[in-house]
Formats: sequence, structure tokens, C-alpha cells
Amino acid sequence: MNKTHSTRAPRRSLAHGATVALCTLSAALLLACGGGGGASSDTPASTPATPAPSTPSSSTLSLVEGTITGFGSVVIDGQRYPDTGAKVEIGDNPELKKLATLGDLRTGMRVQGELKDGVLQNLLVNFALVGTVSSVDSTAGTLTVFGQTIKTSSSGQMPTVFEGFSSLSQLLTGDLVKVSGTVASDGAINASRIERKLKEGGELYRLSGPVQALDTAAKRFSLAGNSSVSVDYSKAKVLPEGAVLENGKLVSVVASGAPSASGGQTVLSASAIEIKARKLPDAGDVSIGGLISYFSSLGSMRIGDVQVDASTATLKEGTVASDVVNGAQAFAKGSLKDGVLKASSLQVFKAEKPETALKALLIGQITDFVSVANFNLRGTNVDASQATFTKGKASDLATGAWVTVTGQLSSSGVVAKTVEIQPPPADKPARLEGAISAVDLANKRFSLLGTAVQWSEATKLSPEGKSLANLANGVVLSVEGSYAESSGVFTASSVKIISTSAVNKTVGFSGIAFDVTEASFKVGSNTVLLNKDSRLLPTGTSLADLKNGARVSVKASLTQVDGKPVLTALQIEVQKPEKDNEGAEYVYLSGLIVDFVSSANFKVGSQKVDASAATVEFIDGDAAKLGNGLKVEIKGSVNKDGVLVAKRLHFMPG
Repeated sequence: MNKTHSTRAPRRSLAHGATVALCTLSAALLLACGGGGGASSDTPASTPATPAPSTPSSSTLSLVEGTITGFGSVVIDGQRYPDTGAKVEIGDNPELKKLATLGDLRTGMRVQGELKDGVLQNLLVNFALVGTVSSVDSTAGTLTVFGQTIKTSSSGQMPTVFEGFSSLSQLLTGDLVKVSGTVASDGAINASRIERKLKEGGELYRLSGPVQALDTAAKRFSLAGNSSVSVDYSKAKVLPEGAVLENGKLVSVVASGAPSASGGQTVLSASAIEIKARKLPDAGDVSIGGLISYFSSLGSMRIGDVQVDASTATLKEGTVASDVVNGAQAFAKGSLKDGVLKASSLQVFKAEKPETALKALLIGQITDFVSVANFNLRGTNVDASQATFTKGKASDLATGAWVTVTGQLSSSGVVAKTVEIQPPPADKPARLEGAISAVDLANKRFSLLGTAVQWSEATKLSPEGKSLANLANGVVLSVEGSYAESSGVFTASSVKIISTSAVNKTVGFSGIAFDVTEASFKVGSNTVLLNKDSRLLPTGTSLADLKNGARVSVKASLTQVDGKPVLTALQIEVQKPEKDNEGAEYVYLSGLIVDFVSSANFKVGSQKVDASAATVEFIDGDAAKLGNGLKVEIKGSVNKDGVLVAKRLHFMPG
């Protein structure tokens, strides 16, 4: 029998980054499932305001490698790929990938995707480096980890996305970081994303770079640009099977322990060596995006981690040969053989030409709305304070609103250039909540979240004793019903009056804590104040447990002080990894319910969810409450079909 909590109970709440059961992704699977270039055209056109996913005219298998620049579906280097049913894995361990969800994906992550008929089948998240910080140079925009230099960028086509901190000056010696990016010509890593993580034990460390000073007798080598650490591969597996280590080959080194002193050297004892140039199997339709490095000529360069021969490629979207230089952001399509991409087309994204710039794209429902300059969309913070609204207006933005956002990546998320307010999904049960406007009592209509809402005498009203005949602009309502695309109207089946006057709002969000002091801390772009009434969970948790890199779930009051939003913590849950009976970590996911069919079939974001089991623990509601537009946090595990099977589901404020 399902458990229903009538009052808010302490909970193990739901962070985005946890992962579960382990499985492998072999070259054979890559070939069987397809992957990558998705689009039927060779031209990676700049993202339009509301682009449609590419659909090829015939059955094709393809591969893509690049950087996530948006969601709705998954957007890789400006190209949108449908992700229905896609399986996601985290490549921490090259032999045992961690199964994750689409909700775990974030902008700036480097990924490899496999597509069939343009639809993502599998997506693998790769990290270039995992280790502890030894030094930071905020002026130069660099940090050093295990002797390897990581370069960051605060501007340009692909600025580095930070999670768990907002500037390099906040990183401390000994902090654990995970870095997504590509290896530059000098052996440094050009970071597209850096995450500060809390040390929990059992970490796998990673370095990447070209092999040099290879000693096959002693089974040691070093990495270009890293004079501090020597790699001992005497006990390491070299992957893929049959690959051979050679000087100059780009590799990732994986180890279960940090480098240590041995024989007068600092040595990293590798458990596995990945030959990066041979990670992708031969395929006839491959797309590669990333920074150009090791540029010698059009016939000899590297994009991301892949060697490219573009000597006979068609230069697209105004690209000329002089644009193809080290450090340029590029996108190539062609065929891959023996680790080399023979490009049929090549484009360089140029910021000075807006029509060819690399755009970020987000499509979905807003969560965690604090202000126009600070809200969440598909797990990404958005600042729309300077955006142009092509449909709707800024006052339509609120938690639950459907929007399309285009803009540019920033270190904290996306800076919106255009925002388009969208209607709810057509002909599906949905829920809208917020302050109403454009009230027309004579015709029984008002506007909510940019959508025209129609009520009638048959519309159910709560609480009892209230009347819709006295509605006024600014009243806060919760409306259930469905949207008809033909009429452009949302027909209300029930209306609940939440407030007729301004009230303090309660919001909930999860993420990584950083910039922690005795008086406040940050999660994403939210600064959260602490006071004597802020409650810490689970029982026994103290402020000492609230530290940089900790996963937290926050419930906070949102007030306006001098016209600016202020968040004050009501409840903070500091989360520790939980494991199932087989020792795998649970998946945690939060967001708004969409595409609701039944308790066994709905989505949160783009992740499929099944919450139909009799053992599901519901908090602040029950299965009958489930429906489109509700914000929930879910704890569960991902099954072999990629469905998140819920163990606990919490209905959240906001």
C-alpha cells in the first residue's frame, strides 16, 4: 500500500548527479545502435529560434561527438537530436560505464552519441580529467591538477561552465574537480565544463594527453605538457582491446589512487589506458564538434579528440580556409576509418557573424523561477533579463511556463537572446499555476503563463465559498484542464484559488553547494541566506556538513527586498550517496511532469518515469495527484529499458 504523508516529512531528497547500475558500451554496440550526425543535410546550420529535430529520409546509422549546448531534445554543438528512449552512460570507468538519465546531462559536457535514423539511441558522457587541485591562477584563467594544466574561457563560442563554484578564485588546493573538455596543442585541457565535487571515497582519477617518453621495458610514459607526473601502466588494461601505445597518441589515463612519490618520481599507477583516437569505431556517417588543435593543414588537424582530414571538405556557412586555425570552434561531418575522420564538410563558428555563431537552445518548462534574470530550464540556469520576447512577455515567465530560449552559453548557464512563450502540450491533461492577467469576466477568460484560459459554469472551484465572478489581475490560481491547439485556448476543468493578495512564495531546488559561509551559501545562481530557523536534514546534520561540493536540496522562502528577490533557507537536506541492495547508487531527478499518461508512464523533463509500484513512497500527495505541470523530486533506479523506476516521489513547492 502506498504511503502518503499529509505533512512535509524529512526526506532523502533528490540531486541531479547520482547514477546507478553499471553496464558496458563496446564498439560492437556502437556499431549496432548507430550514433552521431543525425541531420540529413551535411550543413550544421545555425540554430533557428524554434528548430525541429533532424529526420533523415532513409534509415541511417551515425555517430556524433561534441559538447552539449542545450536541451529540447539534446543539442550538441548547436545541432538538435531527438532523444526519446535514449540511454545515457557516464564514462568514469572505461570498462564499467555508469547508467544515468537524460536528467543528468548538463551544458558543457563532452559526449559521444549513437543515432539511428537521426534519433539518439545511446549517449556516453566523457571526462578529460578527474583529480584534486594543486594550484589556481585566476588572472590567467588556469588551474593545475596532478601536473596537468586546465585552461578556462569566460567568453567566446564555448565559455567554460562552472558547477559548484562561480569563479576560479573560489577553488581551493585539494578540491576535487571533474573536467570536460579537449586536449590542446600544448597538452593542456581546454575545459568546456568544470564541476567541483565532494570527496566521498572510491574516486577514479583521470588525466588525458599525448603520450611521450614511452618506455615499454619499464612500462612508463609521461604526458605532453606534464613534467610532474610519470604514468606506470604495468598493471593497466590498454583499451580498446588490441590497441597499442605509441608516442604522440592521445590517451586518457584512469587510476584508482592519486599520484604518489616512488623512486624519486611522482607516479600515477594506471588501472586503464584509453587510446582516444581509436575510441570511435569505423563508420560512414560521423559528426565531430569542438576546438581545433594540432592544426598543420586542412589535411591534418584535430577537432576535439579526433584526427581530421578536411583536405577535400566543402567549407560551409561562409567558412573560408583562413578561419581554420588552432582554437577555432568547428564542426565536421564525414566518414571515420582507423581513428581519422575524412571530412566531407567543415564549418567554423564565428562570433562576429551572429548567423553563424554557436547558439545555445533550451526548450521545456521553467522550474525554480526566482526572477527573469534567474530561473531554471532543463537543468540549466537562464538569465533572460536582456532577452527579446518573440511571443509573450517577461511577465509570463514563472515556474511551469513552457518556453523556447535561444542564446549564448555562459559560465553559469545560458544568457538568453530570445524567449518564446509556448502553449502547454495539446490535448493532454495539464496544470497551470501562477498569477493571472487579462481577466475578462464577461467572457470567462484570463491569461496564465502566457496561455488563454477559458472557464465555464461546469468548472469545479475550490475552496468552497469562493467565486470566479470576482477574479482580478494578480490573483494566484492553480488550474487543471487541457489545451486545444485548434482554438489556442486552455479549457479549465477545475480551478483552485491559491491567493488573492501578495504572499511570500516557497520554492524548492537541488544542486551543489558552494561559496559556503556561516550566513549564506550558493546553489547554481541562487544565493541562499541562513538564519536560526533554517532546518538541516537528516537529523544530526550540522552546519559543518554544509560544505563546498556537497549535494543539497533546499526549500526556501522567496521575498522581495528593495525590489530584488531574496531567498532564505527554510530547510536544507545535505545528501549522502544511497545504494540499493546490489551496491549501486540511486538516481535522483527533479523537475516538472510532462507527457503524463498514467502513474506508470510519464516524463520529468525528457526522462521516462514509472511510479506505479505499490511500494512507491509518496510525500505531500499520492498517485492520484500526478499530472502534467507538477514539480516533483524522484528517487529510483533505471531499468534496462532506460525507464526511471521510482522508489520515492515528493511533490515540491513552486
